[in-house]
Amino acid sequence: MPVSPDTIYRFIKEHSVYRNTVNWKDVDNGFKERLFAAKTTKDTMKSLVYVFEQLNDVHTQMYLDNQYYGHYPAYPDSVLKTLNPIVERSRQENGTIRTVLLKNKYLYLSIPGIFAQGNAINEYAQTISDSICRYNRQQLKGFIIDLRLNSGGQLSSMVGGLNLLLGNNYLGGAVDALNTETRKFELKKNNFYIGDVQTTSITNTCAHDYSKTPVVVLIGPATVSSGSITAITFKQRPNTFFIGEATADGYSTGNEYFFFGNNFMINLATEFNQDRKHNIYKNSILPDKFIKAGDDFDKLLNDEKIKAALLLLANAKPLK
Repeated sequence: MPVSPDTIYRFIKEHSVYRNTVNWKDVDNGFKERLFAAKTTKDTMKSLVYVFEQLNDVHTQMYLDNQYYGHYPAYPDSVLKTLNPIVERSRQENGTIRTVLLKNKYLYLSIPGIFAQGNAINEYAQTISDSICRYNRQQLKGFIIDLRLNSGGQLSSMVGGLNLLLGNNYLGGAVDALNTETRKFELKKNNFYIGDVQTTSITNTCAHDYSKTPVVVLIGPATVSSGSITAITFKQRPNTFFIGEATADGYSTGNEYFFFGNNFMINLATEFNQDRKHNIYKNSILPDKFIKAGDDFDKLLNDEKIKAALLLLANAKPLK
């Protein structure tokens, strides 16, 4: 390792968003015992994984020589039976934006995980915006935003691309371990800002304002990381409803990359996230209407959650 395990341990102790949730004296003793008994590099890394187990941090990742280390939660076989196919589907659909016009007036928009850097951030955001504007002449009465297959990635592409629906507003932000806001999430002139930094630069090809049009957001147990944060930006939006299952527990934190030498990196959970009314989400994001399973991503009109969404949209009253 390029730095000592003790140095990494102190860094975690000082910067983890979960640092106020444990008795550090107990964690200190457990870490030292494991580190003293370590005979291999893998054993040393396991002593650090132990720390994340005590913090109940499932979202932080460590990479040493391109080998991943982290604390994975354990799931019973009955849960994995339904979860694994959705996770595998989310991997297959990474980066694939899908739109379908339902009932000639409701736009279904699937936003999967988007892993982008550089110019690709704007390209994905523009693709999402264009996908909405393509149906501008249809007199859309509502939207279904499907985040069930969203495995995270580039938040700016997702939120920036959905600006027509989210509106030019304060969307929430990141908070530290003391629940103090550290960064604001905002849309200004249809582009996404994190704090004072403009992170997208796109142009909508239509001028329609959908910021008050009814929206149903679909979430589920494979919705994680930036997918969860995208869901949070819709919380407290007018005329917005959440249908599905709880998002993955513990995966809605904001993470930052920290590099220690050329071969060791930590993607550390350093923030929680809050919505427009400063409600903080430290665990899962919950739906307004819970529907277990019943997913059919190939035949959308057979999908139980989409059926419920269409019924809800049919009864929603547009706001002025």
